[in-house]
Amino acid sequence: MKSTIQILLVVSLSLLSAFSSHAEEKISGAEVINNNCARCHNARAVHEFSIPEWKVIMPHMREKAHLTGKETQAVLEFLELTSQSVPLAKKVAPEKMIAPDGKQLFTQFGCQGCHSLKGDGGTVGPALDETIKNKGIGFFIKKLQNPQFNNSSSPMPKMPLNEQQIKAIAEYIKS
Repeated sequence: MKSTIQILLVVSLSLLSAFSSHAEEKISGAEVINNNCARCHNARAVHEFSIPEWKVIMPHMREKAHLTGKETQAVLEFLELTSQSVPLAKKVAPEKMIAPDGKQLFTQFGCQGCHSLKGDGGTVGPALDETIKNKGIGFFIKKLQNPQFNNSSSPMPKMPLNEQQIKAIAEYIKS
């Protein structure tokens, strides 16, 4: 009896530990959009509405899509991030800048929320595995600088990235 109680206690503590560590994972707003919004809506440009308009829209969509508060906040943070016009690297003093990490930038900007890479990620945008190989680095850089240059109805947002950051992401995707 005593050993059964000990086993139950260990299993219970393991489950609690697993749930608490899973709950602390950062939620990607881009992934929430891909996994929830894209079920009912066609892909749309995030700049279709202003941030104040999104702040009115999101509580309604939270209820309809059964989003958690954290998921809703993650979407709003993603929308605010993509609405910035100044590249993030320009906000840091040049002497404090470190060479950008393409993988970290890919994750920070939620690219995997819409695009897949090596089989992981979203389906709203195209898979990126062969993009640079098939279309060239110039196309990739231009697409991140001006996402609608080759398709005016592309829902891809313009990210606040400088050329060095774009090249770092390209290197990560090529590797």
